[in-house]
Amino acid sequence: MFVDVPLVVAAVPEHPLMAAYPDGGAVSSAALAGHRLIGLQHVIGMRAVLERLCAGAGFRPQVVFEAAASDALARLAARDLGVGVGVGVLPGPGPHPGLRALTLADPRARARAALVRRAQGPLGPAARELLGRLREELRAGRRMRGRNRAGARVSCAGRRGSRCARR
Repeated sequence: MFVDVPLVVAAVPEHPLMAAYPDGGAVSSAALAGHRLIGLQHVIGMRAVLERLCAGAGFRPQVVFEAAASDALARLAARDLGVGVGVGVLPGPGPHPGLRALTLADPRARARAALVRRAQGPLGPAARELLGRLREELRAGRRMRGRNRAGARVSCAGRRGSRCARR
C-alpha cells in the first residue's frame, strides 16, 4: 500500500513568499529561488524530489537547515528560519501555530510512502501507530495505491464507501 500526497511549502505569514500569495493558491517551483529553504534529510526521498524540482526550474536550492521529521521542519519554519518544504509540514488536522502553508504547483511535487507488513502475527506499537495514521489518511480522502495480498495492483481513493480498484 502506498500513500501519495502533495508537497507543501510553509513559512510564517509575513515571509515574502507567503506575501506573494495572499489568497492562497499553488506555488511554482521557480518561486522558491532565492529563498532560504528547510528540507528533509537526504535519506528521506523527499529531499531528492525538492532538488529535482529546483533543477527543473533552473536553480539549485539554498537548503539552510535539514530536519529528520516534518514536525521538526515545521518548528524551524515557525521560527522564521526559512521556508519549509515537505509533506505533513502542518501536523494535526489544523494549521500549525505560526505557519501558513501552500501546495507546490508542479505535479511531480509528491511524496510517496510504502507500507509493508507481516501477513500474520502481532504488530508492535510503532506498526500499530503507523497503520492507524495511514487509515486516517484514507478516511481523509488521500489517494493510496499498492498491491493486495494476491499481488494485484490496487488504487484506493480513500472515500467512505469506496472500494479499492484493481489495475
